[in-house]
Amino acid sequence: MKKRTSFFFCLLILLGFGGYVFYTGWTQFKVEPGNVGIVVSKTSGVDSNPVTHDNFSWDWEFLLPTNARVISFSTKTQSFEKSVSGQFPSGREYAKVFNGQADFSYSIEFSIEGKAGVSEICSLIKDGDVQSQEDLDKLLNRTAENFSALAAQKILSDALGGDADFTKAQNLAERALKEYSQEQKNGSLLESVAVKKLVLPDVALYKKAAASYEEYAKALSEAASKAAQKEAEEKSRFKTTMEKMESLGETLKKYPELSDMIKNSDNINKTLQTIDSIE
Repeated sequence: MKKRTSFFFCLLILLGFGGYVFYTGWTQFKVEPGNVGIVVSKTSGVDSNPVTHDNFSWDWEFLLPTNARVISFSTKTQSFEKSVSGQFPSGREYAKVFNGQADFSYSIEFSIEGKAGVSEICSLIKDGDVQSQEDLDKLLNRTAENFSALAAQKILSDALGGDADFTKAQNLAERALKEYSQEQKNGSLLESVAVKKLVLPDVALYKKAAASYEEYAKALSEAASKAAQKEAEEKSRFKTTMEKMESLGETLKKYPELSDMIKNSDNINKTLQTIDSIE
C-alpha cells in the first residue's frame, strides 16, 4: 500500500513538473488572435518562425528564466493621410513682379497604405529598429512621411515642365513608390499610394514671372541705389551744416559783438556770409 502511494505521489510530481515545463514553453497563448508573435531570446536571437494564436507552438528557450520573450505585432494594413504644401522655388519673390497678387503655392494630399510582414518585422528587430508595436507604428508613419515628400518632389518637378495633371501625378506617385520600395534595406513597408488632392499654381504665369524677375530686381536695385545716394547726400549736407554751426558758435565766443550784428541784420544770410569771410 505504501509503495502504491509513493508511486502515485511521484507520478503527481512528475505530472506537475511536466505541466509546468509544458506551460512555461507554450507560446501560443501569449499572442492575441489576429496578431503574430516573434520570439526573441538571449540564446537563439530572433526566431523567424512566427507564433500565432491558432497554431500550437512551444519553445524551450522559455524554460530558462528571463531568457526569452514574445513580442506581439499586428500585420494589418495601416492607412496614412499625408499632405505636402509650400511654394514653387522663389515663388514669394517672383510674385512681387505682379505686386504680390500672384499665388505660386501648391498642395498635394496622399493616401498611403503600408504594413510590415513577418520577415520585415524580424529584420527590423534584428537591426534594432523596432522593439514593440508602438515602434513599428512610428516607423510606418515616418516611412509614409518620407515617401510623401519624395513623391511630391517628383510631381512638382514634372509640373514645372509644364505638363501636369491629376492622372499623371498619380502615375508618378506609383512609380515613385516602386522605386522607393526597391531602395529600402528591409523590403517594402508601403503597399499603395493614391493622390487625393492636387493644387498647383499657374505654371505659365510662374515662368513669366521668373523671366521678368531679373529685370524687376535690377529696377529695385537701381531704385535702392538712388535712395541710398540721396540719403548719403542729405547726411553730408546735414554734417556740413552742423560743422558750420559749430564754427559759428566758436566765432561768436571769440567775437561776442557779432551777436548784435546778427540780431540787427535785415539780411541774415548776407551777414552769415560776412562772418564766414571773417573766419
